[in-house]
Amino acid sequence: MAKKKKPMGIGSKILLMICLIVFCGSGFYLGSYFYKAWKAQDEFSQLTQIDMDLNDIRTDKGTIIGKYAGMWKENSDIIGWVKMEDTKIDYPVMQTKEDPEFYLHRSFKKEYSDSGTPFMDADSDIFIPTSNWLIYGHHMKSGIMFHDIVKYEQQDFYQKHPTFKFDTIYKGGQGTYQIIAAGYSKIYNEDENVFKYYQYADIDSKERFDEYVAGVKSISVYETGETAEYGDQLVTLSTCTYQTEDGRFFVVGKRIDAKQKKPEF
Repeated sequence: MAKKKKPMGIGSKILLMICLIVFCGSGFYLGSYFYKAWKAQDEFSQLTQIDMDLNDIRTDKGTIIGKYAGMWKENSDIIGWVKMEDTKIDYPVMQTKEDPEFYLHRSFKKEYSDSGTPFMDADSDIFIPTSNWLIYGHHMKSGIMFHDIVKYEQQDFYQKHPTFKFDTIYKGGQGTYQIIAAGYSKIYNEDENVFKYYQYADIDSKERFDEYVAGVKSISVYETGETAEYGDQLVTLSTCTYQTEDGRFFVVGKRIDAKQKKPEF
C-alpha cells in the first residue's frame, strides 16, 4: 500500500510562495528589461527611415547634408552618426553642451530611456574642431548601445574590423576611422598620477595630442601597428565595463579618408 504524503507544513508553503513570487518577479523584470531594449533599438532603426532624400540645409554652423536633414529637423541636438560593422552600433550621436549628460538616460525623442543615446563630451567640438571627439555610450547587458565595442578586446576581431565610420551631420564631416588603440581603464581619483584618457576630450595642441596617443597606446590590450600624428582627427568611443569598480573600455580611431575640415557652408 502506498504511503500517504505528509501534508506540506505552513513553513514550507510560505517558502514555496516566496520562491514563486521571486521567480515571477524575476521573469517580469527580465521581460520588461529586454522589451525596453527592443523598443529603444527599434526607435533608432526607425530614424534611418526618415526621409533621406531631402536637400542640404544651410545653417549658421554649416551645411547639413540631406541624409541627416530630416533627423536634424526632428531633434537639432544630433551632431553625428557612428557605425561599426558586425555590431549593433549604428546610432546617432548627440551633444548638449549646456547640459552635458542630458542623453545619458534619454532617447532621441528626449523621453526617459534606460539605455540613453550616445553623446559627445561637452569639451569636444566638431566646429573648431578639437583633435579628439570623445563619445560615450552605455554598456547594456541586452547587447545594445556601446556593449559591442568590447569585442575589440580580441585582437582577431580588430584584425577583421580595423575601421569604423563616424559622420558629422555637416558637409565634409563624413569619415572612416582606423583604430589605433583599444583597452581597459577606469575612472581614477583626481590625485592618482596615472593616464586618464577621459580627460582629453578637448585636445587643441600638439603636446596634448602626442601625450594622448602615447597614453592610449600604452594601455591598449594589443599593438595595432597604427599610430596618429598631430593634424589627424581622432574619435574615442567609451563605455562602462565591470572588470573593476568604475571600469571603462575605449576604442580610439584616426580619420584616414581625408583630413578633417571645418563644416562647409
